[in-house]
Amino acid sequence: EDKAGEKKKQEGKLTREQCEELMAFLRTALDTRLSDVDTTTRLVDSPAIVSEHDSAVTRRMMQMEEFKALGISKPSGHKLLINPSHPLIIELHKVRNDRPAVAKLVAEQLMDNAMIAAGILDHVQSMMPRLTSILKSALTHDDVESPPSAGGGGDAK
Repeated sequence: EDKAGEKKKQEGKLTREQCEELMAFLRTALDTRLSDVDTTTRLVDSPAIVSEHDSAVTRRMMQMEEFKALGISKPSGHKLLINPSHPLIIELHKVRNDRPAVAKLVAEQLMDNAMIAAGILDHVQSMMPRLTSILKSALTHDDVESPPSAGGGGDAK
């Protein structure tokens, strides 16, 4: 009797193997934007959060010319924690191979959303071409080409 409930519970969550596959995809798709990716069970409604990030003050200081002259200009990488039970994460795992261009756009947007929630995304305007591509893909059910500025998406230069 509990087997049906257990199976239904597993269907609503990625297995450890599926998590590993998705984390490998995210590491590749978000290569320069994160230091690591892992799963977390702390999230309920959110698909992902960013941890191990610099504060806004630290990031602004590193952008200053005095710090650049000292060779201190790159903020530390961000660690992305994903929720293996969230429908967006489950769907991203499903489409990463069949629709890689869309999956990459969604991964980049997922990262930006987590950075916005953490208060650490400086230039939100840079994600507008990506959002337009994602919306077009959602409405047409077609794969999309990555917009020219979709790769950066985040931190100030």
